[in-house]
Amino acid sequence: MKNIVNKIQQSANNTADIYIYGDIWDSWWSDETNSAICLKDKLLELGDISEINLHINSLGGDVFEGLAMFNLLKQHKATVKVYIDGIAASIASVIAMAGDEIYMPKNSMMMIHNCWTYECGNAKDLRKAADDLDKIMEASIESYLSKVNIERDELVELLDGETWLTAQECLDKGFCTKILPISDDIEQSASKSIMDLVVEKRNLQMQLQQAETEVANAKMEVVYCKGNTANISKETIEEIASRVVERLNENSSNQSNNELKQGSNFMESFFNGILKK
Repeated sequence: MKNIVNKIQQSANNTADIYIYGDIWDSWWSDETNSAICLKDKLLELGDISEINLHINSLGGDVFEGLAMFNLLKQHKATVKVYIDGIAASIASVIAMAGDEIYMPKNSMMMIHNCWTYECGNAKDLRKAADDLDKIMEASIESYLSKVNIERDELVELLDGETWLTAQECLDKGFCTKILPISDDIEQSASKSIMDLVVEKRNLQMQLQQAETEVANAKMEVVYCKGNTANISKETIEEIASRVVERLNENSSNQSNNELKQGSNFMESFFNGILKK
């Protein structure tokens, strides 16, 4: 998944970094979205972790997807630390409220507003749509009130005004728990994360190239055996077969590559066929 959980990394100390960058939408059209089902799947993959570092940079999106993501994080037994890396707007700000701790650098922002929709129809249809939006909005209000330190009336006023909040305003009103300074340490940490991703990609490419080389070598040995079965001993074929299959199995295990696994199974069957002749 490219978005959700745009990037998820798990470290050796039983913590996981989850990045929600971009719009929040239902996953019906793609498995690579910031959606509740994608988050659910990734949390299951991570297993028994004690701490989640959730990084957010999103202008929002689908209300119900965001509410489900909020509840998934609240229900998880791990400590959730939220980092607003740039902006948490609209439903993304609701997701942020799932954090046990919410950190905002001085130059980050949050925007909260009432949910809205597109609607067409007659006067009764439009009145019903407005009433439905009021009910839907209550879900977001309850999510905010689980974290903020302001009264409901003030919160509703902020939502009605489509309010942009600085990090300091968020701290004062309880939308975040700590302001992070803009420092060299933060910049160096961000640069290190980017370099880690570059190195990771390069290592994966090298592993894939190695696996492809192994496949090519294995195919050459298969061709040799096929063309020389009359001139080489059964023991030699068994030795080559064992080496090829072992090498392919090792690479398919490391790469989790279906093509390599299929190649390994095919070649094992091929050599067994030769030895029966």
